[in-house]
Amino acid sequence: MLIDRSFVVLRDLGLAIRSLRRTPGFALIAIITLGLGICASTSAFSVLNEVFLRPLPFRDTERLDRIYRVTAQNSRGTFSPADYLDLKSQESGYGEITGYALTDMSLAAPGEPAEMAIGLRVSANFFPMLGTAPQHGRVFRLDETVVGKDHVLVLSYHYWQKRFGGDPGVVGRTVRVDGATHEIVGVLPESSDDWRFLGALDLFRPLALTDKDRGDRASPWVRIMGRRSDSLTRQQAEGFIATVGRRLAADFPDVNAGSTWRTLPLETAVAPDNGPAIFAMLMGLSAFVLLIACFNLANLLLARTMARAREFAVRSALGASWARLLRPLLAESLLLAFAGGIVAIDLSMWTNDWLRKQGWGNLVFAIDWRVLFWAFGACLFTVVAFGVAPALFTLRLDLNKTLKSGGRGTTGGKSHQRFRHALIIGQFAFALVLLAASALLVRGLNELNERHYGWDSRPLVTGTVLLPATAYPGGKEINDFQRLALERIEAVPGIASASFSYALPYFGLAEPHKYVVAGREIPEPGHEPVAVINGVSPRYFETVGTPLISGRAFSAADTLDSPKVFMVNQAMATGLFGDESPIGQRLARAGEKTLEWGEIVGVVGDTQAVYPDRATPPYQLYQPLAQEPRQGFEIAVRASGVPPDVLVGGVRAAMAVLDDDLPVRDLQPAEVTIARVAHQWQVLGTMITFLAVLGLTLASLGMYGVVTRTVAQRTGEFGIRLALGAQVRDIISLVLTSGTKLALVGSALGLLGAFGISRVLGMAFPNMHPNSPGVLSGATLGLMAIALVACYVPARYASKIDPIETLRAE
Repeated sequence: MLIDRSFVVLRDLGLAIRSLRRTPGFALIAIITLGLGICASTSAFSVLNEVFLRPLPFRDTERLDRIYRVTAQNSRGTFSPADYLDLKSQESGYGEITGYALTDMSLAAPGEPAEMAIGLRVSANFFPMLGTAPQHGRVFRLDETVVGKDHVLVLSYHYWQKRFGGDPGVVGRTVRVDGATHEIVGVLPESSDDWRFLGALDLFRPLALTDKDRGDRASPWVRIMGRRSDSLTRQQAEGFIATVGRRLAADFPDVNAGSTWRTLPLETAVAPDNGPAIFAMLMGLSAFVLLIACFNLANLLLARTMARAREFAVRSALGASWARLLRPLLAESLLLAFAGGIVAIDLSMWTNDWLRKQGWGNLVFAIDWRVLFWAFGACLFTVVAFGVAPALFTLRLDLNKTLKSGGRGTTGGKSHQRFRHALIIGQFAFALVLLAASALLVRGLNELNERHYGWDSRPLVTGTVLLPATAYPGGKEINDFQRLALERIEAVPGIASASFSYALPYFGLAEPHKYVVAGREIPEPGHEPVAVINGVSPRYFETVGTPLISGRAFSAADTLDSPKVFMVNQAMATGLFGDESPIGQRLARAGEKTLEWGEIVGVVGDTQAVYPDRATPPYQLYQPLAQEPRQGFEIAVRASGVPPDVLVGGVRAAMAVLDDDLPVRDLQPAEVTIARVAHQWQVLGTMITFLAVLGLTLASLGMYGVVTRTVAQRTGEFGIRLALGAQVRDIISLVLTSGTKLALVGSALGLLGAFGISRVLGMAFPNMHPNSPGVLSGATLGLMAIALVACYVPARYASKIDPIETLRAE
């Protein structure tokens, strides 16, 4: 029995192969169409697989959680050192807790210049909890998390290769980190360089907390990760963390009121909160391309099957069962689908190579078993999606009518025509959604990058500086260096002004604090106004191009010992004081044991960051850099009369004169820095644009094929019309009207989907404005124009029909 079935399958496959060989043009078009459709879906799934599904290189990843402090401003907030230690003391109720903190580090090997490195300060149990063993040396001991004994380093694999050439003898070597001597005790394995968690990091140091840190509940800078006990379910662990958060909010309302604690699986936390929406959109749009390809092929197969209608009728009349008739059709569909799948895998490998070149870090985009399984599933889906049309046609074939039609085959009834028209309408609806998504996203990104809202980066050179704590331990030393550095930098020819600040406006201000207003009732804990802050030098606003609206800017008289002063943005001035002038009003940071009041001396314009996926906080507050100095700060230099890149060497030389052991990271024109940050979103826009062009091309070819087939079927009708006096323009109009109606119906349905995709874009990119009637109108008109072109070519052919030849044929 098994042998008989195998023979039947092989026979049907043989028949299918011979049938496709007789029509190589059709087979080639079908395979390419399917290859492109399946490739779009598979490549999108490869991105999803890279971010969410590919296992992280850690032990029992399913039990690793990121723990967050949620506030109204940040759903993934960090913790104060005191809150972290409170949770750490209760970790037996959860499993195991570890803390870590991002930090820039200045590293200098003997005889080499210093350079900036991205580092992580970690608890002693950080690497053991991840299950990451070093490739060389060891990781940190518990006693090395004590202040004074923490001068040890672990290198990431890629930094070991880049800075030390992969020298295995690096363990035991000493280097200067932030001006202090540190010993390298270990090197991590290559597997830990996964871009989703540790891949962007260079160095690791112990998280050594001072006595001041241990009592600090007002400064959230510690990140927390946990490994759940295998005796707890995820829900129980989440409940435990939430309970600790509620207790600390009740015990310390001045700093914790209004916040909640939550957990996220580590493999989920590698993507932002809007990540699922972005990837769902990408997968949905790629599915539209696949559906367009299937609809297109269904129309082609239906036309091909209709042309073979007499063959099927004769075989049925001779006794062939419906199963015998359908098996070769199914075999053809399977062969086309899997041939298209092979083409799709090959195209996906090329696409993934392109994505790797566009990405950063250690991106993989591997064609692993999950991607292959997805491609296989897409192949099976296409078999059903485009193979059902010819099968239904064959099952509903009228034998008598078909046999009476002679050798001309059949053109199909009204139901078949409606079905084919429905396929075209569906193609154009999906194509419009793709076109609208691409146009809205690309326009929104370009507008965001070109808007320069509240700042002007075009004449700027920027960079990051980290002063070594050993050489600059206090505020006086930091202020003296910054004052002298600004004098040296502004003396460089071609520089109009220079400034230092905590952050630069185009990347946003990410440090929120609660404030209270003097003379007003202090709000309940958790209900105070929240503002993001920036510490700036006197000429900051002049340098970055943020307008001064009223009052004065900071000056050299605003020092560490002078009364505190603030400047606020327009939104904060209006929100707190309405029509009343904010100049002279006083603010203080909430949650402090003693309120330190500061006077508002100026109002500046609102600024907005370039990140499309992060909403800009409305309240922005500025304080003099000299009144709260920090070792890490940003440089901004405004060029005058020269291109910004010409100033890079002069700025670097001016800083080196002050301290030749002081690196400046990413010293380059600000536009280059912004473009690098925006690049990943541009890649997403390129991917969606590619999907739109592909879907539009397939839909246009589908329209062209259907109209051409319709013209061929109506040749006799058009000949009679021309013989009875119809003009050429009448025939062209008749054909164009038929195709245009289908495109109009498809566009109307597509507009509903376009409105929906604009809402998805709005949720995924809150800092962008994706709602644009002009873009949607333009996309619709563009789609209609393409439909008219696709209809016009066969319409011109119809107008050239010879009435005499047509009537003779009839």
